[in-house]
Amino acid sequence: MTSTTPRRRGLRRLTTAAVAGAATLALAACGAATAITGADSSSESTTSTSSSSSAVATTASDEGRTNDLLSSLDLTSLDTHYDEDDLTWDSSGEQAITLSDSGSTSDSDGVTVDGSTVTITEGGVYRVSGTLSDGQLVVAAPDDETVTIIMDGVSITNSSGTGIAVTSADEVTLSLEEGTENSVEDGSGYEVSDDSTPVAAIASASDLTIAGSGSLTVTGNTNDGISTKDGVVIASGTVTVNAADDAVRGKDYVSILDGTLDLTSGGDAIKSDNYEDEDRGWVLISAGDITIDSGDDGIDAEQAVEVLDGTLTISQSVEGIEAQDVMLVGGTTSITASDDGVNATAANTADSTDGTTADSGETGGPGGGGGGEEDDGSWLSVSGGTLTIDAGFDGLDSNGSISLTGGTLDITSADNGGDSPVDANGDITFDGATLTANGTEITSADDLSSGGMGGMGGGPQG
Repeated sequence: MTSTTPRRRGLRRLTTAAVAGAATLALAACGAATAITGADSSSESTTSTSSSSSAVATTASDEGRTNDLLSSLDLTSLDTHYDEDDLTWDSSGEQAITLSDSGSTSDSDGVTVDGSTVTITEGGVYRVSGTLSDGQLVVAAPDDETVTIIMDGVSITNSSGTGIAVTSADEVTLSLEEGTENSVEDGSGYEVSDDSTPVAAIASASDLTIAGSGSLTVTGNTNDGISTKDGVVIASGTVTVNAADDAVRGKDYVSILDGTLDLTSGGDAIKSDNYEDEDRGWVLISAGDITIDSGDDGIDAEQAVEVLDGTLTISQSVEGIEAQDVMLVGGTTSITASDDGVNATAANTADSTDGTTADSGETGGPGGGGGGEEDDGSWLSVSGGTLTIDAGFDGLDSNGSISLTGGTLDITSADNGGDSPVDANGDITFDGATLTANGTEITSADDLSSGGMGGMGGGPQG
């Protein structure tokens, strides 16, 4: 289902911090310019800009400021469904489910078997093993009950639908048993009978947690690999996803606490697309080893992305990371992108957010700030860690402001007068970061406003 009503990203500022004593680039005048195809053209300007028919001028200032655009967002302060206690239970209460093409069995009254479909109807802890070469595991528990599925050597393939479908429950945990290999694969070209669950190999209408020390391989042949209409938390485990569209999608949020993820996607690799709730639509990476090969964005969040630690390698993408607000706090991040490496934008979009239909296979045109466009309130911050970008357009691109106050950055980008290593429609703060841009060491904000290094507006973009 495709929405026809444009929407605008927006996330309330959670905490505010003053940024003082920083070198700030301010736009003195904006020349007429052509925006990149697909860039947002309707925005709310909150910074001072003035039109000029002749040139784009930038100035450097040593004055600090307190500005909501440089607020400190802390996604870790937001509530999720996850609790560490979810990962502990009394093993004596486990209920066994054995999957088999010749007839699945269970010792639980909370499990029904109808041909090749096994349904969990009550909350509890279930140890699942065995193989369904053409079947489905369904969770249809009461909305106030939690379900834990211990995946103890599970292989599920469904040629005509979802492999694991959570239609109802308060939350579901998939615990990967140590030393086991587990796999889930859906069919090609199927449709769901209603919109209670997304179209995905593992599809959930409830909050979903993946944890444990085993491995899980997910193949989404029609649409997504792992998708939920609520939130997704990956606490641990080795997770490999290959999906026609998005690899891992949590409408409300995606929180990666740890683990090893190898994500290959025709669409976005990691996605959160709730635009209706101002404290939802975000992606948080706290730790882990994440490798991404995506046909569209590596990470796309409707409202915010924060990387605290871990190793994030985006080997192929259109845009590496995209959200209204992007905060890179620590860790080691490497991005290869055909468009912008990191793009902060509050763009109007009309994408589907229900995850029930397959992607059209088309990706958006080059996007981002620059070109003398207005500041739309977006914010891109690098305060620590190591960031390496190889971008076909801008390295760091914000339709609002950029703050570089820490970390080591090495950016290679197009340098054609319209695209640049660092490009913002609003202010650029440079204080404390180590930046190499297209082979040139940047020592001050002035360096970013000279020699085609970008800065405010960045000039025309084609």
